[in-house]
Amino acid sequence: MKTVCTLTNLHRGWLAFIAVLLFLTSCQSATQTQEHTLLIADNQQHLSTPTPTLMPTPKPWYTFAPSSLPAVTAVPLPASKLDIPDEVQIWLFLGSDQPAPYTGRTPAFHLAFVNPRLAKASLVSIPSSLFVYLPGYTMQRLNTAYALGGMSLVRETLAYNFGVDADRFIVADPQSFTWLVDDLGGLEVSVILPIRDGCNGLAAGLHSMNGEKALCYVSYLSAEDEVDRTRRQQQILQLLFTKLVQNGRLVQLPVLYASYQEHLDTNFSLEELLLNVPLFLRLGDPARLTYYLLGWNELEKWQLPDATQATVLLPKPEAVTAVFAQALADVLEPSPLSEIVLTYEAQLTQAAIATQTGLPQTPFATRTATTVFTGTPTSTPQPGATITPTRTQVPTAIFPTPYPVTTLEPTNPPLYP
Repeated sequence: MKTVCTLTNLHRGWLAFIAVLLFLTSCQSATQTQEHTLLIADNQQHLSTPTPTLMPTPKPWYTFAPSSLPAVTAVPLPASKLDIPDEVQIWLFLGSDQPAPYTGRTPAFHLAFVNPRLAKASLVSIPSSLFVYLPGYTMQRLNTAYALGGMSLVRETLAYNFGVDADRFIVADPQSFTWLVDDLGGLEVSVILPIRDGCNGLAAGLHSMNGEKALCYVSYLSAEDEVDRTRRQQQILQLLFTKLVQNGRLVQLPVLYASYQEHLDTNFSLEELLLNVPLFLRLGDPARLTYYLLGWNELEKWQLPDATQATVLLPKPEAVTAVFAQALADVLEPSPLSEIVLTYEAQLTQAAIATQTGLPQTPFATRTATTVFTGTPTSTPQPGATITPTRTQVPTAIFPTPYPVTTLEPTNPPLYP
């Protein structure tokens, strides 16, 4: 009962604060109304002329380049553009297999429909070995688009094959992922299918994972079961987001942003992330964030008819379109706000007060980590080289000076087999 009363008082406090703002605004509006009345007589002749209504300029769609290389299978027709309301944004979350600043493949590929007005979101996880058309290139795995043409090619690929475009994106390298898991204190992960020949063995059950273990968990691929790996990635994303919005941890968002910026490629600014904090808190309500996976009902295995005889995944267009349509419909349906959001707001308020008053906090350590990558990069270093990323020195203030994000220019690597 005490907790409920505290949350209720906090809610009333917010209402009182808003009421004061509305009162001040009404006073200012009254003054402006008197001034406006005096101006009407002098400008009466302009009132008869209707003011043109400015309509938003429609966002132009893509003109797709034809294939420049032979394709091992027929290039499908472009997907119909999905009818997405202006209030809905599409955020893209990619995981690279190479350390920054090198551009690699993206074995993690997750797309989110976000409706800030209704505070709803849905995440669609896409297996990265999906065999799709890369505009201007040929039929190829989805995970090669970023390496071949940067985010511009990724966006064109999404538009051609799924009828959607990305408004915001984050591409994280392996080091930033491990740091985030460690900075959040690790994760408690429920392993459904045991991993016996990797990650030092993971039996079915609950496991405490640090950053290194979690990276292995989301990267491990057995018997080319890309769908299972994508499901594990989605599981970790859900755990990370839930832990981030709990216990006021979002107060450290500026510190995280500054700490990881050299290991990210993103068009999110720090200011935009801070403005979205109320949205993040509401999405902490499980009923407001749904998860979808393109699985075996939407995909089918296909063996490449070449010397590699590698297995890829082909989309079933109608089934894939249905998943995207349902994910979009979810964010257009209003939902009541649960009390867990009030708890998150109270926790964040207390954490912000503690930060501003100088109470002891647990800062994120500045450290130097050594990670060995054995994948084939698109440029130097050579396979098996040891990269030593250095953690950026970060400020401790809750609102530090914004830091620019370095957007990596796409390289021109050879086409992946």
